[in-house]
Amino acid sequence: MAGPDPNQKMVVVFESDNPIALDIAKSALEDAGIEFVVPDEGRIGFGVTPIINPVYRIEVLQSYEAEARGVMTDLTSKGDSEPTE
Repeated sequence: MAGPDPNQKMVVVFESDNPIALDIAKSALEDAGIEFVVPDEGRIGFGVTPIINPVYRIEVLQSYEAEARGVMTDLTSKGDSEPTE
């Protein structure tokens, strides 16, 4: 079984300053079986992002972008998250 193409770039499919929205989006992507990363998640507030208003991002491989955006669109139609355009 072949893994994902290592030459693919990562794309941002979610951005929010709300940590609860981040958790909801992560759960939705996990439920959909979409692998993702949250850059700098463990370093929020330590000089990587603003302490007062950090911005959380979720990135997926480009080949999963359409599927991930579909999941994010489903969430926003319920008012749960803020995907990027």
